[in-house]
Amino acid sequence: MKKKLLNLLNQKKAIIDRMKAADEANDQAAFDAAQSELANLDNEITRVKAIVDAEQSVPEPESTPPTNGGTYGNAANRNKNSNECIRAFCACIRAGARNDRQTFIENMDIVTRAVRNESGMTEGTPADGGLIVPKDIQTMINEQKRDFSPLSTIFNVENVTSFTGTRVRDIAPTTGFTKVSELSNIGKDQKPTFANIDFTVDKYALIVPVSNDLLADTDQNLLSYLSRWLAKKEVLTENTLLIEILKTLDGSATAIAEADAIKKIKTMRNINLDPAFRATTRYITNQSGFNFLDTLVDGNGRPLLQESLAADTDYVFGGKPVHVLSDAQLPNNTTAPIYVGDFKEFATLFRRQNMVIDSTNVGGNAWANDSTEVRAITRLTAKQVDDKAAVAGKITVADAMAASTLENTPADDEGAQGEA
Repeated sequence: MKKKLLNLLNQKKAIIDRMKAADEANDQAAFDAAQSELANLDNEITRVKAIVDAEQSVPEPESTPPTNGGTYGNAANRNKNSNECIRAFCACIRAGARNDRQTFIENMDIVTRAVRNESGMTEGTPADGGLIVPKDIQTMINEQKRDFSPLSTIFNVENVTSFTGTRVRDIAPTTGFTKVSELSNIGKDQKPTFANIDFTVDKYALIVPVSNDLLADTDQNLLSYLSRWLAKKEVLTENTLLIEILKTLDGSATAIAEADAIKKIKTMRNINLDPAFRATTRYITNQSGFNFLDTLVDGNGRPLLQESLAADTDYVFGGKPVHVLSDAQLPNNTTAPIYVGDFKEFATLFRRQNMVIDSTNVGGNAWANDSTEVRAITRLTAKQVDDKAAVAGKITVADAMAASTLENTPADDEGAQGEA
């Protein structure tokens, strides 16, 4: 087992070297893969080391002193000499350091007898032995799994190079040419009309102070973890901006009851939307709305919500992709929301600057506090482009609300501004 432990430690060194190389090359994918492999290897090293330690602590059977007539031959003597047991335990430690196996065996018998005695040393009491029992402690950060479903994948995203700007869109004509008689004057009162879409990007940022002592003492790549954590925050920021634009449709939302749900949803898609959006239509809803769609069946009892073979979505409803947000991100307001339309035409997310993560241990308050400050900044905004490209519905079935009314209240980030 010692040879196996040595091999595992050599493997760990090789993985750490790969992590350093990936970090220098700024290859996040390779770094994360190596980090995951290292976590699994650390678990194996812990297991093998425990076996090696156990083997070293077992005395040779033929060297075990007799039990008759010794100081610990009866329970009364064992109870009276707990201090001697502690001295024997310390002698075992010193003998192990000197590789004095004979002294180790002689004193280990004393400790073993005392631990087995009901009135002697016990694991449950710290002073009677609990302090010397190793704890099962893992320092690996187990990240909570949450679905963030970035809306930017289904909305129009435009990278801009200025702080403010405008976009021009035309107003689609609603009438045709005017009929004129032969040799009559042709009218000039009809002409194209346009509208401006003005945008001004906003800055969104966060600083997370991290103790330098923590960075030095932890065996986890804390800065890599913070990068992933901040990336999730960026998705939530973008989703919040786009959801606010979606909510502008709620004032004219179609009420959808269970009895006529299929008819109402089809009407939203076929009548309330221009036919130009038919091919690019998709749905956005939350968990409650998704659960409602998942219960709808056609006249033959077949579910209308189907698994999709397309790469960009997991499910389709009536042949159209369904994008699902958590109830925490898109909450219910007495009804479950559902939106249908071409969202790339409906709104645009303007990005002036993708999220930039920097760190310093000398600027800001870092020098005075002996810390490293990790800062993330992104600059963006979202604007509605075509208010006719999407429509809203509100699902009023009580069953769709039951699962999320009490469970999906967004929780504040714990310690986001505190010292990590």
